[in-house]
Parts: sequence; C-alpha cells; structure tokens
Amino acid sequence: MTGTADRGEADIEATYDAVAQQYAAEFADDLAEKIVDRALITAFAETVGRAAKVADLGCGPGFEARLLTELGLSVVGVDLSAQMIAEAQRRHAGVPGLEFVRASLLALPFGDASLAGAVAIYSVIHLEAAARAKAYAEMARVVRPGGALLLSVHTSAAGFPAGSMRRLEEWWGKRVGVDGHFIAADEVSAGLEAVGFTIAAKLERGPSSPREFASQRAYFLARRG
Repeated sequence: MTGTADRGEADIEATYDAVAQQYAAEFADDLAEKIVDRALITAFAETVGRAAKVADLGCGPGFEARLLTELGLSVVGVDLSAQMIAEAQRRHAGVPGLEFVRASLLALPFGDASLAGAVAIYSVIHLEAAARAKAYAEMARVVRPGGALLLSVHTSAAGFPAGSMRRLEEWWGKRVGVDGHFIAADEVSAGLEAVGFTIAAKLERGPSSPREFASQRAYFLARRG
C-alpha cells in the first residue's frame, strides 16, 4: 500500500521500536492477570487442534505466542517492529515450535491457506479503516478453510466512543506518534464476515486489572468459511 497506509505503518514501527524494551518489561507478567484472555487463547488452541501451525499477528514481545506453544501449537510471531521482534527472540530463545519474523499485517509472509489459524490481539487498532479491511483480507487469505481466528480490539473508553481515535505522542518518556482507534464490535464483525469468516463467539469486557488501560474491549473467535 502507498500514501497514508505507508505513513501509518512507519509511525507504528517507529513507536514500537522506541518503547520495545520498556513494553516487554512492563507486560512480562500481563497474562497472569488476564484470566479471560487466557481462556480465549485456550479455546482458540483447542479449536485449531494440537500441533497445528498458527500465527500471532502483531505479536509484540511474544507472550501470547509462547502461551500458544505451551498449549501444543507451532507458532510464528509476526510484528512490524524490528525491536519488538528482537525482544521476542531474546525472551523466548530456544522455545520449541516458536519463531518470530518481521512483517506487515498488510502483506503477511505466508502462503494461501497455509495456517490452521491466527490470533491478532489488539494489533489492528492502529490501522485506519481501509488498512484494517486489507489486514482482514490477508488473515482470510492465509487461514485455511475451517481454520480459526481470534481477534480483539478496544471498542471505547472515557471520552472516546466507538469510531473515535486517540493520538499517543509520549510513552514512558519517549516521544512517539501513533493513533489508536476505538472500533465498534459490529464493524469488526462485518469486516471479518466480508472476507469469509463466520463469527463463532463474541465477548466484551472491561479492564481486567488496575494497570490495564481503562477501555471496553471486544474479542471475536471466528471460523474461516
């Protein structure tokens, strides 16, 4: 993609490169507090079946990807940020069935129908609507028929209704510049269904701990038609 999408991805990459080490340290034990997230990831793993090959799209430091390997899956973590990939490789070096590659959600490094499933945990929230549609299409391209997708978004927060955007310009003392979109659950459902997914389950929740960003969130477990 060109133009706005390229500039948006450049902002995403630069922001997460800048904060990768702090982010990884801050959220190293994040899943311990996220009971619902662990349950949904477990449900996803059981849906695709043991030893299946899946991708963690927007994997960050790789904590969800590692949990997926512990649940018996073969996992490729994908992230746009080279520094996030470096953190993931360092923290999970030697874990069997786990690898990390730098790539865009808009051009996934997998063949057509080559994956049993994919997870995308808050990874589309930085994309504009048109780029989100392309990311959904890429997910549909690489997940085989009958495969599964687990995707989550922020839907709203105080002062930020669904459809609004929050610009982040400072993070842990670093100057950054990235947009976070609050996306209506119905919009996500429609976007996934438009590219061939069927929504099997949808769950909405608020913050799971005091340190978690105080937003409402939606999770979607979908099947590839």
